[in-house]
Amino acid sequence: MIYKQCIDACFESVKANERCAYEALSESKTQCSDREACIICSDICDVTARLCARGEAHHDMFEFCAKTCDETAERCENLDHEHAIASAQAARKAAEACRQCAADCR
Repeated sequence: MIYKQCIDACFESVKANERCAYEALSESKTQCSDREACIICSDICDVTARLCARGEAHHDMFEFCAKTCDETAERCENLDHEHAIASAQAARKAAEACRQCAADCR
């Protein structure tokens, strides 16, 4: 069950980070100040979720995803923009889910 939760949390992070990176850019005054971090987090979460769904993810992958999500959340959580806040929340949730899976893999 924890693996399904990890897959779901990672795909939610993908969605939130993609939205933060791309939709926020279309707004004239406020935009994601760290677009690259959101894109990287989205890509790492996507790969992690897909490998997990195939049963091919392992401890190191989960740890790497959790670290990437934490770094992205730190960069986005203090921004005054709804997409950045949503990105940070989704990234934190994915990081926690990945840590649970990493612990289960040991």
